[in-house]
Amino acid sequence: MTEHNALLRGKRVLVTGAAGFIGSQLVRKLLDCGSQVSVLIRPGADPWRLQDVLAQLEIYAGDLGHLSFQEIQSKIFPPQIIYHLGATGVDSGTLPAEEIFKTNILGTWTLLQLAQHLKVERFIHCGSCFEYGSGNFISEDIFPTPVAEYGFSKVSAWMLARMFHQRYALPVVSLRPFTVYGPFEGRHRLIPQIILNGLDHVDIELTAGKQTRDFIFMDDLLDAFVRAAVTADIIGETFNISTGKSTSVEEIVLTILRLLESPVKALFGVRPYRPMEIWSLSGNPTKAKNKLHWETKTSLEEGLQKSISWFRENRKKYSAYY
Repeated sequence: MTEHNALLRGKRVLVTGAAGFIGSQLVRKLLDCGSQVSVLIRPGADPWRLQDVLAQLEIYAGDLGHLSFQEIQSKIFPPQIIYHLGATGVDSGTLPAEEIFKTNILGTWTLLQLAQHLKVERFIHCGSCFEYGSGNFISEDIFPTPVAEYGFSKVSAWMLARMFHQRYALPVVSLRPFTVYGPFEGRHRLIPQIILNGLDHVDIELTAGKQTRDFIFMDDLLDAFVRAAVTADIIGETFNISTGKSTSVEEIVLTILRLLESPVKALFGVRPYRPMEIWSLSGNPTKAKNKLHWETKTSLEEGLQKSISWFRENRKKYSAYY
């Protein structure tokens, strides 16, 4: 166990969004660190990613967009640290904007009030690269220019967190992960879709694949989450969690198929690009390296190989749930 992980041993931690791709893996990481973990999960959410660790958790049902902080406080054992990952709308083009705003903005407001009332040691706010809009090697001090309701909601939530820090001295740290991939990622997303189609020998219909993203492996993101909770002198700061490198969708697809040694065909150009496609999106990780003492350790090829191995071994999970 690393020094940073050891500092979380015995800490009472609340995680929102715990049933999701990132939240579920953060829960596992915290359990490995020896934390006492409580989770807030939306009613009706399927906690399939947590099936083998549910007995180790304090589980509370609650919809962030429709609860007061007093209602949440009455349900939970008071945490020392809150990781706020609960959000909606990143993958849904059909979800009403009102629902996105209720969960992502009002839900954040509720959690911040709870954190202030409980006088938590730290509130780690999970933002998004989609707060920025488009660009390469984007720094944290750029003015956010989101192009969709989800990005707008995440900027608004981030501003609320900053306000609580500035007005009420709440110990907030904000992280903005870029394009995260790894075990338990949803099948509908790019990398799992390519891997699973490759394993199932099904050709893949794609756009031309010229858009670029900053792909970060889950293990590296989890290390950043741990450091955000225990590193000194970072209160009030916002950090890109990124590699600083741009990789096209086309390159990702061809790399996965090469690693799989798959005869599957990537049918580039069959599908149209999305309306308002973001053509490039990568982050400058310099601030995280200098102040959070964090940097990526997993190369893209290594991360893809680990992902392929995990999906190969856990193929049945996706047959059952997707």
